[in-house]
Amino acid sequence: MENTNQFLHLSESEMLNIWKNLLGLEPHLCGCTIEREDGANVDERLITRMRQWYASLLLSASENLLPVEDVKDELALMVADNGVVTAIVPPQCVRPVEWKLAPWKKSVTLFLQPGAPETAYLHNEWTRPGIHHPAAVDFGNRILLFSLPDGELPIMDMARCVVRPADGTYSLHSSALKTIPVWNATHLIGLPEIE
Repeated sequence: MENTNQFLHLSESEMLNIWKNLLGLEPHLCGCTIEREDGANVDERLITRMRQWYASLLLSASENLLPVEDVKDELALMVADNGVVTAIVPPQCVRPVEWKLAPWKKSVTLFLQPGAPETAYLHNEWTRPGIHHPAAVDFGNRILLFSLPDGELPIMDMARCVVRPADGTYSLHSSALKTIPVWNATHLIGLPEIE
């Protein structure tokens, strides 16, 4: 995994403790223990919010704050007669960051969405980009790469992606923690309020 300086790798219970502290839900001093059986399960609600926050972070935050891996060796690649390469993305990949086929002169860092107006020219043999100005379309579970010269094999130099840790941990740069209170305050839709 890339970006390891100042990175945290936290279990769900460790992240839950951070959330409680940041949201002021963890008592600092107490001289007694109170138990209720009819109260709201605060931990369960916080875990739901934590998971949503982390999923949102993986989708939208700068890749410098997130776990990034080169998954080029895990891709299934297929090339069509027109030189368009289809790459099947491994399940841990949340979003692509930077990809490059071996013959390309530069990498792709902007991944177009299907149906975007910019994709109209990609399928025309006269306007399809080549090795000097490559393009990529992100379909989520697969990425179309435009394109390879005739007779070239689809070999990846790099396929860097933001990834979700396979072990269920929360892996992130420590500075991303400051987004928790703001995110929690602005994303209460559909979740019961914590009192």
